[in-house]
Amino acid sequence: MKPDRTGVHEFDRRRALAEAERCLYCFDAPCTSACPVHIDIPGFIAMLRSGNGPGAAWLVRDANPLAETCGSICPSEIYCQASCTKAKQDTPVRIRELHQYATRSERGREFHPERSPRTEKTVGVLGAGPAGLGCAFELGKLGYQVDLYNDGPPGGVPLKSIPSFRLPEEDVVRDVGILARFFRTHDVRIDAAAFGAITGTHDAVFVAVGLGRDRVLGIPGEGLRGVYPVLEFLETAKKRPHALAIGSRVIVVGGGNVSLDAAATARSLGAADVMLLYRRAEEQMLVWPAELAAARRMGVEFSFRSFPLSIAGEDHVEGVMCRRTRAGKEIDDSGRPVPVEIPGSDFLLPADSVIVAIGQDLRADWLPRLDRTGRGHIGVDGNFRTSLAGVFAGGDAASGEGTVVRSLAHGIEAAKAIHAYLMRQS
Repeated sequence: MKPDRTGVHEFDRRRALAEAERCLYCFDAPCTSACPVHIDIPGFIAMLRSGNGPGAAWLVRDANPLAETCGSICPSEIYCQASCTKAKQDTPVRIRELHQYATRSERGREFHPERSPRTEKTVGVLGAGPAGLGCAFELGKLGYQVDLYNDGPPGGVPLKSIPSFRLPEEDVVRDVGILARFFRTHDVRIDAAAFGAITGTHDAVFVAVGLGRDRVLGIPGEGLRGVYPVLEFLETAKKRPHALAIGSRVIVVGGGNVSLDAAATARSLGAADVMLLYRRAEEQMLVWPAELAAARRMGVEFSFRSFPLSIAGEDHVEGVMCRRTRAGKEIDDSGRPVPVEIPGSDFLLPADSVIVAIGQDLRADWLPRLDRTGRGHIGVDGNFRTSLAGVFAGGDAASGEGTVVRSLAHGIEAAKAIHAYLMRQS
């Protein structure tokens, strides 16, 4: 059993079988209900226990078409393992590691899901991240002719932005390769004209373009050299790490999982001192505990209740002027106290570069006809239908930043809603 760089242990056969023995095989298992794609968790664990590795891998992948990707990065502590009945006795079954073992052990075996007879109906899917891939694959299984439109190779955030020490690129490539038999992929840049052409030539369209626009701090000095929007930083670090000259002192501004990825990546690139600046208390971070612990193991330091006022420097970053905060009486939409600045508490943190990781907004300005939510996301109903007939949407573009497996689940469920819609049109 060897640990990866997030501290998760990759099981060997002996450890996998021992862990499978711990499962209680619950009827109406709460772990399956908690899984966004509803993998039959007791079912695949029972197959592992009985020595049926191919059956276990098939059961996982049939429910989760991004099986290897999610086996590496799915936050099991907030999904399946959080609901594991075994935890009432001692500790939860290590479901994610068993999922990972099942799929990695059967990498060389072909996966052939059930496929409905082919129909003449066509569906266009915009965006090849988890939601788009899940939708295209599910519709392909249902017999539709599916065209997947994406600017660049399929894979989305898992391929472009998640650090390799968390998610090996080959995991994503393997998953996409399995799914690609079920749709046609087109490498195109989507704009208003392309969107109009796609909606005009397909019986239905699913929009899964993600977010893609980094939010800005809006403070003095943000335009200095050495200030990086987080998506730009992570994508460059993954594809062209030698193009980054971040120096030895890096400050990351943010308090989510992406900010932890950025901080850990900066350490992996050789930065000696990496400080994550967050305006609230540690317990108010919207992060997964395992990722926070992993960042600490990598040497990331934290300055909680700290708010950036300006970025110092003449031409290049030299530091960040900060101010301490405290919890105010007002509660925001997230249910957390709104931070209040403490006058006279200003301090300067020296830095060679600053990474801004405070969230993303929807970049798709070519979607003017679709209703938006108050937060600027694509407005959808409970069946992923937008305000435009025949156009559906899901993933981060419709619901904001979330997990890979949640976006994948959106795509699968949207495919079923599109299928129901097209059946009514027949």
